[in-house]
Amino acid sequence: MRFAASEPLTLGLELELQVVSPRTGQLSPSGHALWEALQQGPQGRHFAQEATQATIELNASVHQAARTLREEVHALVALAQAVAGEQGLALRGGGTHVAQFWNERVLSPTERAQVLDRRFGFLPKRFSTYGMHVHVGMPDAQSAVRVANVLQAHTPLFIALSAASPFLQHGDSGFAACRPLEPLVYPHGGPMPHLLDWAHFESLVQEFCDTGIAESLKDIYWDVRPKPEFGTVEVRVFDTPLSVDKAVDLAAWTRALAGLALNGQLVLPHPRRHVAEGKVSRFLACRDGLQARLFDPVQGQWVTARDWALALSDRMAAHAPTPMDEAALAALRRRCTGEEDHRRMRALWRGLSPSGGLPEGSAPCGDALVAYSAALCAQLRGGA
Repeated sequence: MRFAASEPLTLGLELELQVVSPRTGQLSPSGHALWEALQQGPQGRHFAQEATQATIELNASVHQAARTLREEVHALVALAQAVAGEQGLALRGGGTHVAQFWNERVLSPTERAQVLDRRFGFLPKRFSTYGMHVHVGMPDAQSAVRVANVLQAHTPLFIALSAASPFLQHGDSGFAACRPLEPLVYPHGGPMPHLLDWAHFESLVQEFCDTGIAESLKDIYWDVRPKPEFGTVEVRVFDTPLSVDKAVDLAAWTRALAGLALNGQLVLPHPRRHVAEGKVSRFLACRDGLQARLFDPVQGQWVTARDWALALSDRMAAHAPTPMDEAALAALRRRCTGEEDHRRMRALWRGLSPSGGLPEGSAPCGDALVAYSAALCAQLRGGA
């Protein structure tokens, strides 16, 4: 695979949004019709279909600064909301829907969706969840490998910072983020193996392709992966945040972390150790969010996710690998001490539900679900 070098530390993101019915608060299998309508305008290229039809994906342009990324994503979401509104639909964030069941999902009428259906059966419908992918530009293949290894070591922290999937299949999962557990079902999903060099990366991808389980790198669902055709490293483990502003702040923070790694200011002292600690940390981040005690492989110690994030924010401020993002990085630091998305979602539901909670297996109350969904739709561009 040829690595198409890009300008170092450029920035982009992909954002998967829930397509819902305002009348019921339920997911709506209307993504294809919404996508077709969006294709009629000049911004159509920024929207894509996913495997199932309760999703619309937004793809931002390449940016130099978080400020311009924020402006574009706000504009694209506003456009998608307007077109959705014309079709009697609404859009919202969050990593899972409170009332989603895999067997109710409808596949998109795309060739890729049909391939996934044949290859994986019910799994693409089960994986009808909502995440954010962040791309950071890299100057060459070896830099991409080195930075990808560092970012993979920090994926428990990315999960904790973005945790927004506490509900699944009419139940409270007990986790801050149950969505990142879904890729672990796939033989080619979950943590990226430690990469020795670009040749090692190519050989790992080829091994999966040789089994027939994957046709290309696009079919390998690692938490982090080099993206050679874009010249980037892609971080794929985030839940979709409740708000556009948090999504952009997280993207800027990820880019700054990649900048520290690229500049040699964040180095793994034992790059092939701490595999068990990394797996446990990933689990704990899913369960406990920013309250989790995670293993920092750079310092070689267990710390709370919140303290780890704040310490890295201080390092970003001191070294300033992306000085143009100062405001976004400061905003993300404030978010570290504020209310987490998964807690906001639980509090909102408990305030609306007649029973004050969601017993496992119970169907959400209709009026409560409508109000809950409307509140989350309002937060998408409301600065939560």
